[in-house]
Formats: sequence, structure tokens, C-alpha cells
Amino acid sequence: MGNKHTYLSAAFCLICFVGFGQNKARLSEPETLVFTQKYINAGKEKILGNNQEAFKLYAECADLDPKNDAVHYEIGRLFLTQNNLVRAGEEFELAAKLDPNNKWYWTPLADVQTSKHEYKNAIKTYDKLRKLEPNDPTYILTQASLLLHTGKTKDAIKAFDDYESLVGLSPEVSLKKYQYFIGVEAYDKAVVEIESLIEAYPNEPQYYSHLADLYKAQGKTQKALEVYAKALKVDPENAYIQLSLAEYFERNGQRDSSFYYLDKAYSNRFLDIDTKIGLLLKMYPEAERSVVVREQTINLCSRLVDAHPDEAKSYSVQGDFFYLDHQLEKARESYYKTIELDPSKYAIWNQLLLIDSELNDETSMLNDSRAAMELFPTQPGVYLFNGIANNQKKNYKEAAKNLKIGSQLIIGNPFLSAQMLASLGDAYHELGKHTSSDSAYNASLKYDSNNLYVLNNYSYFLSLRNVELGRALKMSKKTIAKEPLNASYLDTYGWILYLKGEFNEAEKYLSKSLMNGGEKSAEVLEHYGDVLYRLNRKDEANAYWKKAKEAGGSSEALINKTSSKKLDD
Repeated sequence: MGNKHTYLSAAFCLICFVGFGQNKARLSEPETLVFTQKYINAGKEKILGNNQEAFKLYAECADLDPKNDAVHYEIGRLFLTQNNLVRAGEEFELAAKLDPNNKWYWTPLADVQTSKHEYKNAIKTYDKLRKLEPNDPTYILTQASLLLHTGKTKDAIKAFDDYESLVGLSPEVSLKKYQYFIGVEAYDKAVVEIESLIEAYPNEPQYYSHLADLYKAQGKTQKALEVYAKALKVDPENAYIQLSLAEYFERNGQRDSSFYYLDKAYSNRFLDIDTKIGLLLKMYPEAERSVVVREQTINLCSRLVDAHPDEAKSYSVQGDFFYLDHQLEKARESYYKTIELDPSKYAIWNQLLLIDSELNDETSMLNDSRAAMELFPTQPGVYLFNGIANNQKKNYKEAAKNLKIGSQLIIGNPFLSAQMLASLGDAYHELGKHTSSDSAYNASLKYDSNNLYVLNNYSYFLSLRNVELGRALKMSKKTIAKEPLNASYLDTYGWILYLKGEFNEAEKYLSKSLMNGGEKSAEVLEHYGDVLYRLNRKDEANAYWKKAKEAGGSSEALINKTSSKKLDD
């Protein structure tokens, strides 16, 4: 405590010394004593953080001696603590006028004026400061920046020159002058500024880049290339120079050279990953159109992964380009690595499940969708993939349960609702819950009345139950109107005609189904055998039943037909 008291006493003595030399001629001795005590107490309260009490005491000092510059300065500082720039500026300005040779009054005044965007006033204040302290580079540099900001560029350049004549070449100032000269298209002067920096700092590659960019802007491509070559000698591993060279050769149509430097830049661990990914994404549209560019981007993705092996997004981008190139297995491997490093991105899981679907890998789709459901329980899409996978694996109860949950999570996405309810209809059908199945299909068609998958499945399942054949025929007719060569749709339509007793028409569509790939389906072969039998072409019918059995048909009805060589009524 004793030490603290000594420190505070010393501080108060300093305050007294600073403030009191100005009031001796204006105050009587008793008034000076009162003023001194109030001033000391005000300083004490300010140090202790009691600003309101300090305000009060300084105000009383000002009442006793209105022309005391130190008092107005201290009041200004207190106004600054309240962020009251207007009053602070008024007090600093008054202090400065009372003692115009004190730079400590003009300096905060200039700061306040700048903060209030009173740039012209601030410039004038710096004029005063520069007269008081002509060799202080800080005042020159700040004023030069204000002049530049207010558009007084010639005055700013002169001030910058004054600054450099005082402290020597300054990269900060030279770059500002360089940017100004470019803005007014004084390219020769801009070149001089950058060349002076290169001469002073020959190992700083960014200055070479500036000079090369300047030459490029003027169309002086050969000079730009020469500067880049010098820059690479200075810093052969500088990724930004490598990128600049890649851009240079790209603009000049030298694709191989451009890719050479791109490859180097992407192998460079010091080039940040976001810059690399940004460039790859810009190349994506061209990679869609060009096989050569696609191969190059895939190679760059490989470099990206090698340089940033612990970054999830490097694998994510690689997966995107593999997917673009239809390398589904490799894309899936990249996405697996992505979610291993960062499982939080739903878009990656969705892409992964899409690939599982395209590869017809129901086992992976089932496992991946289960993992995704744990992480994203409110995302309906993962329930759809899970339901489809479970249907394919004949886990119909689990499929129905998850598809029902998923359908209840969808908001404002009719396409997804249609798909979800269609798969739910399939699951219910396999479970023998025909009322629920019909309801799901009907709901799906309300969202998308032209969904061919639903129209075909729904109509076929109705035919299997031999119910609502008229409606089934109408739905099936829509499918062959859209896809007249689809073997599955032709089979459904022909089979419904068969059930309605229209055997000649049925034969026509079932025959067309066979000609468009249906000859590989045991079901289509059996259906065609049935219609041939009804048309009294029994030997042909038996031949097709036999083909159906050889194609994998194993139903009890088919076995009976092949053994008895007749169709039971």
C-alpha cells in the first residue's frame, strides 16, 4: 500500500506541474491553492476510475480558471471515455488554441476530427503538427493518407515524397503511390515505384508480382514473363508466382505450360487450400465439357489431397471431380474419407448415398443410410435411401417404418414426397397391406400424377390382385405413351389386357416387350406363354414357359404349367 501511495503522489505532483504554470498570473494565491487541490483531486478520481467525480472537479477548475489549457485537455480526455467525440473535440480545440505550441493538444484533436470524418479539418490540424514537429514522420504519413482519401492526390504524393525524404524508401508508401499511379494510368511512374522496391528488396517476391501484373495490364506479356522468371529465381517455391504464371500461359493459350505451373502450385503446401479449391470450382464448368480439362482437374485434386491430407474438403472436391468423370467407385472412396475426417456435412452423405444407388449397392446404401440417420435424424432424404435399400434387401417392415417417418419430415418438397410415398407403397405391397399400399400410391400420385414408376407399379399390383383393372389400364397406358419401348411398361399394359380377356391386343404389347429387352425376364416370358396358350398356340406357349423357367422363374404356377403343358383356368 505504501508503494502505491508513493506512486499516486508522484503522479499528482506531475499533474500539478503540467497544469499550474498557466494560471499564476490569473489567480490569486488563495484561488491557486483551491484550484490546485481540486485539480489534484480530479486526477486522483480519474486514476481510480471515478470519471463522474473527476468531471465535476475539472469543471470547477474550469470555472476558477476558464483559460487553463490543461483543464480543457483533461476534460476532453474524459469525454473520449464516453465516446462523446463532439465535446471531446471542442475541449481539445480550446486547449490547443490556449497553448498552440503544445502538440499533445493538437494530436488528439486530429484523431477526433478523423473519427468524425472531418477530414479537411484534420488535414489542417496536421499542418499545424507538421510545423511544430517537422521531423516527425508519423504526422507526415497520416496527413498524406488523409489527402489521398479526400482525393487531393497531388498533395498526397508530395507528402509521401516528404516522408520518404525524411525516412528513406518505404514499401508502404511506395505501394500507395504505385496504386495511385495505376489509377491515373501513369504506368511509367508506377513501374518506377515498383522497380525501386525491387532494387531495395530484391528477395521480396511480391514486388515482382506487382511489376509483372502491371506489365500484363499494359499488354506487355513478354516483359511480364521475364519478371516472373526473375521472381522464380528469387523464390522458386512461391505458389502465388506459380499461379500467376499458370494464369499467364492460360491467357496466351499455352495450356500445357499453364497446367505445369498449376500442378506445382497445387503440390505446394504453403498455398492455402481455399485458394486451390476456389480455382478448381472455377474450372468445373469447363471440365464438364472437356475430357482433357477433366483429366487435368482430377490430377490437381490428387495434388490437393497429397498437400492437404488432413483436410476433409480436399477429399470432398476430389470426390466431386471423380463423380463428374463417372468414376463412381473412386468418388465414393473420396467421400468416405471426407466423412471420416468430418461427418457433419449432410451434402456429402447425400452424394455418397446417391452413388450407392447408382452402383446398385444396396448393402452399402443400407449401412450408409443407417449411419446418416443417426447423424441427421430430421433429414427426410436419408430415410428414402434407407427405405429403398431395405426394400431391395426384402426388409419390408424396416422399410415401411422408416419411409413413414421420412414422409412425415418432408416440408414443401412435392418431388421428394412422391418418391417417399412410392417406396412406401412398394413396402406395404410386399407386406400384403394392400389398403395401405393403395393409399400410399394414391398420395404419391397427388404430388406427381405423371410419375411413371408409380403408375407402372400401382397398375401392375392392381392387376396381380385382379381389381380395378379399368383404372389400372388407364394408368399403364400413360406409361407407354411416355416410354413406348420400355419392356416393363409394355409387359404391365399387355398383362392387364390379358386379364381383361383382350388376348390379341395383349399379345401385341407382350411381344413388343420381348423385342425391347423383355426376353431376359422370366415374368415377361411367362406372361407371353400364357397369352399364346389363350390364343390356342399351345406349343409356342409351352416353349415360352420353358424359357421362363430357364430364365429363373420358379413360381409354383410356372412349374405346374411346364409339367402339365397347360394353363389351369
